[in-house]
Amino acid sequence: MKKKILIHSCCAPCSTYVYKALIIDGFNITGFFYNPNIHGVKEYRKRLKSMKKWGKIIKKRIIVPEYYVKDYFEALLNYEKEHHRQIERDKKRRCQVCFSLRLRKTAEEAKSKKFDFFTTTLLVSPYQDQSLLWQIGSDVGSEVGVDFYFRDFRKGYLASRHLARINTLYQQKYCGCVYSIDEKTRE
Repeated sequence: MKKKILIHSCCAPCSTYVYKALIIDGFNITGFFYNPNIHGVKEYRKRLKSMKKWGKIIKKRIIVPEYYVKDYFEALLNYEKEHHRQIERDKKRRCQVCFSLRLRKTAEEAKSKKFDFFTTTLLVSPYQDQSLLWQIGSDVGSEVGVDFYFRDFRKGYLASRHLARINTLYQQKYCGCVYSIDEKTRE
């Protein structure tokens, strides 16, 4: 029997290579589009529409919980209160809080739906901190009681972009959060 894996899916382009690789590896996959960090409801809707399109193309289910951007900002504020420091200018800490929020929700969903593993498409990006993702995923998995599947998918990054182009999937210009928009405009 195939092992079931729930895949936190940050966007359709990153999902292309990761989904295909996991299917080839023999997993029974389901996507999980939980991204309260995405700033701008119009941007969120574009990414969601593209993610649903990708799910139809490969005939795989995509679970989409409610979009509450406040979840993201509350997580940042809670971090600031707990650590007594502003997070606005600390990109690594912001990403840590964001990864933790999204991976915890994915792990909880995986546990409740009896998946064998959970993982994230963030592991395909050369722009994301792999060791941080591994640490957070492993810690959250241990706490929740479901295994985090870590694999460095970065060798498939260019293939993911190609697959997104040939499937006419929306390719965003920034990570998602309001801070990444600001950083992109300053480049």
